[in-house]
Amino acid sequence: MPHSIQGMRTSIGMACAAALLVAGCSAHATESGPQITARPDGVSISIPVQVTVEGLPAGDPVRVWARTYDRNGQVWESSGEFITDGVGGVDLSTAESTGGTYTGVDPHGLFWSMRLADGEQAPYPLVDADDVVVQLGVDREGTTVARTTLRRVVREPRGRVLPIAEEGLVGDLYLPPGSGVWPGVVLLGGAEGGRPDPAYAALLASEGYVVLGLAYFGLPGLPETLSRIPVEYGLTAARWLAERPEVSGDKVGVIGVGRGAEYALLLASTEPFRFAAVVAHGPSDVVWPGAGTGTQVSSWTRGGADVPFLRTSAIRSALASASPSASSGSSASSASSGSSASSARAPAPPDQPVITADAYARAVDAASRWRLAVAGIHVEQIAAPVLFTAGDADGMWPSAAQAQRAFDAIVEEGNPHGAELLVFPGAGHLVGGVPDLPTTRAAVPFGPVTIETGGDPAATAAAVRETYTKTVDLLRTAMPRGKG
Repeated sequence: MPHSIQGMRTSIGMACAAALLVAGCSAHATESGPQITARPDGVSISIPVQVTVEGLPAGDPVRVWARTYDRNGQVWESSGEFITDGVGGVDLSTAESTGGTYTGVDPHGLFWSMRLADGEQAPYPLVDADDVVVQLGVDREGTTVARTTLRRVVREPRGRVLPIAEEGLVGDLYLPPGSGVWPGVVLLGGAEGGRPDPAYAALLASEGYVVLGLAYFGLPGLPETLSRIPVEYGLTAARWLAERPEVSGDKVGVIGVGRGAEYALLLASTEPFRFAAVVAHGPSDVVWPGAGTGTQVSSWTRGGADVPFLRTSAIRSALASASPSASSGSSASSASSGSSASSARAPAPPDQPVITADAYARAVDAASRWRLAVAGIHVEQIAAPVLFTAGDADGMWPSAAQAQRAFDAIVEEGNPHGAELLVFPGAGHLVGGVPDLPTTRAAVPFGPVTIETGGDPAATAAAVRETYTKTVDLLRTAMPRGKG
């Protein structure tokens, strides 16, 4: 927990400072010197933090900075520039930053605006399920005059994570602390493949839910690419989770991000009785083609047959033209065979993310009503409350328009369980996940290319904070803890 020695007697100052050092936080030996404080310390990253500076001359220009490390050991840094108030302080909750990595009044600015050095690549996900330790400091006239350390908890330390490899399922089970039973939630990642974001899964588990972070492609024992994934696989996972002794009730929730949101809506509309709540971050209302194959197949199958999908060459062409191996006969190139558009474009530099949202939008505009209806996900059959979240500056696909169409279909059907749509102006694709992580390098690996997820970092960060709150609110309403 953060400590302050303001008001303490000088005679106990050294003892207090020693105690703070033992606790792992830097502090200040006297109450008259500059201080930077961040509180609350050692609590969930979903809880807002107040950062304050004291003990400086009034009207002084100062720089407040933050620093942390990702799971690859790379340093992320941010800063804001401020003028101290009449008593020589700065409260980042109300003070305006006039420079640095963010400007304006934003209590979360130091966290979402952290950046990597030029040329370094951001990992996805940014952190594992460990705590985020942030170093904070204040500089005056180019010299650091005060420091502190803030620990933000992602995974409740008493919680458990169990690797899962049963009934053909691949993933991890995140358990809340203690013993007992809790509602269950299936978490589905997106086009990046592999295990879904462990930080998001762990944070949801800390709210009192048993979370199955389910991988559905891109790992041993699973399809290599996002193509022809059985619907039965996800339904088996939902049944398996509901039957776990740690899970209450016979229904579970499902949360999907991006292509995982497409999968989540398909699952919940196929067997509505299995699901108590549905959250779709950056979703689609139609089934799209699979990726990484030389021919057009569906992303999903049911009973061994392709789930009807919207056939289009526009998306494959956009990906192939951006691939660094597009002209060398790679899978990305073969996936776009027959497309004159792809052969006419020079491949983008390998480190330059590609924006694919326009290709998806063109595919919808070019499709007939009949084709859209055939490829559409029957969200009106879902028998649970649904939360849709999307950014209107999504660079991956037009999730705002797709979410709107899905929402309208549910409302038109008169779903008694209700639906809510949150569209965030200026936000990108990654509007669902862990709040207060950097949003300045938003891109997702997709085979041989990287897709730009789009959006303004500040808008995307604000969207993540709201969607996390709304997601937990929906789960608590639809799946009360302690009840079946």
